[in-house]
Amino acid sequence: MDVLALIISVLSLLVAGVGTFLANRRAKEAVDESRKASADARKAALDARWFAVQEAVQRLIGFDPTAEPVGDRLANLRITSIALVDQLDDWDGIDSWLEAERTLGATIGRQVMEAAKPGDTVDVRVENLDPLMSWAHALSSNLRHFRSIGHDAAALAKLHANAEELVMDIHARHRWDLPPWANPRIQPLE
Repeated sequence: MDVLALIISVLSLLVAGVGTFLANRRAKEAVDESRKASADARKAALDARWFAVQEAVQRLIGFDPTAEPVGDRLANLRITSIALVDQLDDWDGIDSWLEAERTLGATIGRQVMEAAKPGDTVDVRVENLDPLMSWAHALSSNLRHFRSIGHDAAALAKLHANAEELVMDIHARHRWDLPPWANPRIQPLE
């Protein structure tokens, strides 16, 4: 009888061990699947942010600020850019570059509006719109580039400096006051 009890105990222990092993394996698989689903959801959210910024930029290509206000389109670019920047919290410099690009877009939009004259021919209107369309095409191309290669701090810094330089050049050429680069009433949290 003692031998039978011992055999039953060993078999019970063996069944419990196999059951525990299988349960742990299933739990590990569930955790792995959960992590994968979380990563997939984050990637999908990030893809949606990239798409939204691209959509905002595309709405500026071929846009005529003399026909409708540019403010809504630039606000949409700012909103979608902020959402993208929030998803890319480890991408130093993307926020300042995108803001400089938006300022450049507003500056070029102003230039287009001031160059427009009543009775302009189609060719003249297209020529006046070219800087805005070229800027939007370049911004779209740069966004696609960063999406495919990832973060490049040096490239972001160059693009940021270029956008600010172009803003200063256009403002100097037209004798406009420079736009503020920052809101003096807003200070960084420390």
